[in-house]
Amino acid sequence: MTINKRLLRLSLFQLGLGFSVVVFNGALNRVLIAEEQIPAGIVGWLLSLGLFVAPARALMGFRSDREKQTFGYRRLPYAWYGTMLVFCGLSAAPFSLLLLSKASQLNSDVPFPVAVFFCTLIFLLYALGVHVGQTGYLALVTDLTPKHERSRAMVLLWIALIIGQIISAFAIGFFLEDFHPMKLVQVMQSASVIFLVLAVAAIWKQDRPVTLEDDAEDFSSQVWALLSVRKMRLFFAMLFFGTLGLTAQDILLEPYGGQVLGMSVAATTRLTALWGVGMLIAMLIAWQAIPRLDSPLPVTLMGCLIGLAGFALITAASTAKSVVMFASGAMVVGIANGLFLISTLSLIAYLADIKTAGMYVGLWGLVQTSAAGLAALAGSNLRDAVARLTGDVARGYTIVYMSEMVLIVVALVFLMLIPREAFVASARGRSAFAGLTEVPGA
Repeated sequence: MTINKRLLRLSLFQLGLGFSVVVFNGALNRVLIAEEQIPAGIVGWLLSLGLFVAPARALMGFRSDREKQTFGYRRLPYAWYGTMLVFCGLSAAPFSLLLLSKASQLNSDVPFPVAVFFCTLIFLLYALGVHVGQTGYLALVTDLTPKHERSRAMVLLWIALIIGQIISAFAIGFFLEDFHPMKLVQVMQSASVIFLVLAVAAIWKQDRPVTLEDDAEDFSSQVWALLSVRKMRLFFAMLFFGTLGLTAQDILLEPYGGQVLGMSVAATTRLTALWGVGMLIAMLIAWQAIPRLDSPLPVTLMGCLIGLAGFALITAASTAKSVVMFASGAMVVGIANGLFLISTLSLIAYLADIKTAGMYVGLWGLVQTSAAGLAALAGSNLRDAVARLTGDVARGYTIVYMSEMVLIVVALVFLMLIPREAFVASARGRSAFAGLTEVPGA
């Protein structure tokens, strides 16, 4: 595959999103839990809000498939609306730190429930923006990329996302060496500006006007038609439980490093960089492996098995009090996440055509982000409950990690139930996955 300038420019969107992910899901949640002593359940609630607006992914993807009103463009309006919502949410997010910090103090003028309510609105704004913007953006990339090149195109986009995370993790770690809440505010506001500039540069004049015939089939009919295929039901079940198992630790890794292993804010922020290195390794493996395979599902299997090994390392780190073991486990989980994510997305991107790309990518995003949001909510509350019952903070974390291993095993069961011929190419050496004739739109 020749990487053209158009695709490289499109990847700037993911690069900018990487900056927002690190400050939102990494540094901010660690400071709220470890430094400000905000209950992990509250922070998990805020970071799981994407769960409640996740249906926007499928619905907005479907609408973009049929968009005819905005100067003839179909994908660009949704990518733009989402970009502006992310910018506004990310700009306002630092004030959640100040608001919750003040409300949690004794004799505060700000009632804690009021602070949580306003923080919920801020985090909802950001979550909705990511759903709408990324769905329109991924559908646009799918439209512009030939089917046989889509798996590597998706790998390139996620490499850009990871690079953005690695760069921002090191930069934020440097600026937060001497931590102060106002420094975090400055970092997050800077990240919002960087994201806006890169996102606009990525999508500017990329969409192309098209004329499509009217399709009488509505959203619900298309979704039920897709889910009526058994192998697609098994695929989405596997995607849900696999994502649940591989992401419940996302908001807990940095607090775990701080509370159990005594790591500093800067040191735990750099864990994101290690996790990103693991993801980058996974993308390089996927870049070479997926186009050469009859199906991307063996890569999915590899991701699940590597995830089990990563969580075993992280769980053992608390007993051994080993930062090295913990950091290694975080990187291994990053590899697992990367292999699982890109293999499932590559399959969905191949299934889509210009009339269904928005819905297919949106459904993948709906299942993936719903699972990730539920994982954040369940993982953080499970950690709090176990810590209260046992009086042992470390045990609260390790129970979550062991639960994730069980969920990955459930995903493996669904993966094994998918018929071998379901997503298998008819000829080796092709960057395509055949056996899809009964899938609507394929």
